[in-house]
Amino acid sequence: MSDQKTTETVRAVDKTASTGGSKVDKKADTARTVTSAGADVAQQGAERLQGQTNDMQEMIHRASQDAAQRTSENLELMKRLAETMASSVRETSSEMVEWAKQASKQQQEATRQIIQARSLDEVLDTQNRYVRENLQALLDFSAKILHRSADTASETSDQLQKKDQR
Repeated sequence: MSDQKTTETVRAVDKTASTGGSKVDKKADTARTVTSAGADVAQQGAERLQGQTNDMQEMIHRASQDAAQRTSENLELMKRLAETMASSVRETSSEMVEWAKQASKQQQEATRQIIQARSLDEVLDTQNRYVRENLQALLDFSAKILHRSADTASETSDQLQKKDQR
């Protein structure tokens, strides 16, 4: 009988082990399934994050290129504006020097005429004419400078408007 009890005990142990083993196998399968699903979700999340990162990099790249292009255009415009103004200043300076030379010559001529004057009336007439001529020359010169300034401002404004239209 003892063999029979031993056999029954062995069978009961095997049955318990078998039932427990299948439960362990099921739990292991469940753990593998959960782990695999978690890995899949993590992979999808990583891929989505990589896609968003790539999109962000592309957007930053385009914005950087656009900013560089605009900066280049602005620098070119500033260069053209500076050239326009420098040209105007050079021309105005040359005209001022020429006007000063003319004024000096007129003053020398007026001084010569005053020295050679034979009467006080001739001196006063010479001074009057000299003042009138110099005043007119100054007004003409001022008008010329004013027109040049207006032309330069207009040209500069046109350049700025062309840039804004782009």
